[in-house]
Amino acid sequence: MKGHRTPVGPLALALALLAGLVAPRPALAVDERITYLIETLEESINYRVRVQSIESLDQIAVTAGGEDLAAIVDAITKRLDDSNALVRYTAASTLIGLGRSSLHAADLTRLIAKFEAMSSDDDADVRQLVGDGLTGLRTRLDQLQSAAGGGGSASSSSPASQAKRWYVAVGALGDSSDSGRDDLDDLAHQYMVDELAVVGGVEAHAEIPDAEAFDAELSRRNLLGFVLQGSVVSLTRSGNTISAVVSVLVLDQEQNLRVMLRGTGNAQRQNGTLTDAEVPAVQTDALRAAVHAAVESLAGYLREL
Repeated sequence: MKGHRTPVGPLALALALLAGLVAPRPALAVDERITYLIETLEESINYRVRVQSIESLDQIAVTAGGEDLAAIVDAITKRLDDSNALVRYTAASTLIGLGRSSLHAADLTRLIAKFEAMSSDDDADVRQLVGDGLTGLRTRLDQLQSAAGGGGSASSSSPASQAKRWYVAVGALGDSSDSGRDDLDDLAHQYMVDELAVVGGVEAHAEIPDAEAFDAELSRRNLLGFVLQGSVVSLTRSGNTISAVVSVLVLDQEQNLRVMLRGTGNAQRQNGTLTDAEVPAVQTDALRAAVHAAVESLAGYLREL
């Protein structure tokens, strides 16, 4: 997936598995839907069915954790070796998105090694995607290692190690896109919390606290508080490209409007006609990109305070 953004569940697997030194044991899922989709992904001889299975697993992965997320990531990572270029592309695009929000350092290390090995993939679009994705994955790995106190790149100026200055709570987001999907508001909310979590100086929260408790917490910790509200404005398609727009209202702890931000993101499939089966995953990537752009604007606003 090519979008106007920089792409960024534990798996108890060593790097040697990616190098093919030992045969990995498949992770076991708790959710029966995941088990069914993984079996379909592994057994179907129809590449379009495999693509659809990856896209369905991607939707579930947004809220999955533990063994379920491990099973999803393991199954999709195996598809990076699929014989079909579109399946490899879809798997790589999905893992780039998960890498920015859901994967732990060990998972990212595996994925980076795999992407590096794919630099000679037979398909030009796949090669470009994994090449572009490596930058975001390496940045995310550095952030996680810095936060854990590991890795040689940790420094007092890294986002993960900066002292918290802003408490940012994300409220419920609406959806006025008329896209026909009923999950965009939840997806946008999750992506926004994930993006905020790696902004230097920001402590991100997935819900708005009680007003009295909010004031007390900010006073006790000497933080500035902000509340984010907004909506998915639009999700439109033009040819093979899907564009998403999100609008975000930034309010202070007294509920006064401070600034209104807008984020736009685009995503597209590789060359060829975008099929109906591929549309949901492309929509999701466009939404991720739009939220990323909005949070980048918020980070710029906070730095100017």
